[in-house]
Amino acid sequence: MHLLKRILAAVVILACCVSPAHAGGRKQALTIRFYAEVDAATADPFAMPVHVGSPERHIFHESAASLSERQIVGAYVYQNKSGEWLALFKLDPSGQMTLANISATNRGKSLVAYVGDSKIARLIPNDILIDRPVSDGILQLRGLHPKEILLIQARFPALKPAAS
Repeated sequence: MHLLKRILAAVVILACCVSPAHAGGRKQALTIRFYAEVDAATADPFAMPVHVGSPERHIFHESAASLSERQIVGAYVYQNKSGEWLALFKLDPSGQMTLANISATNRGKSLVAYVGDSKIARLIPNDILIDRPVSDGILQLRGLHPKEILLIQARFPALKPAAS
């Protein structure tokens, strides 16, 4: 009986030590949030000030995300000739409609992205300039870190590149 108690105690301790990220085969948490730029003069009091772009500029973005990882159905990651990591995201129908509305009503403004894991998200310094309406539901994100690329590849199904 004493041996059975020791075994049971060892099993309980081992079960407590299993990392929650690996329990049940769950994927590692990933957040990707896109926020629309707002005018500083008409911004609500909760709008967030950020520095983005090259050359760097000071803008405000909405306090709530317009698009998130929940609306992404696939991703294509690649590295350009200068070594910068990029990702193309394909949005679901809800995300496509949201992106179409944002891009039609916010020309000349930017989308700002945050990417991270379950602990912290990083502002991507390369904003996405809205220069035309986007109806295909594809967003390109530049300036990603290798760790973020690995999280994206683990989280989303890979998209195949379009044939040229």
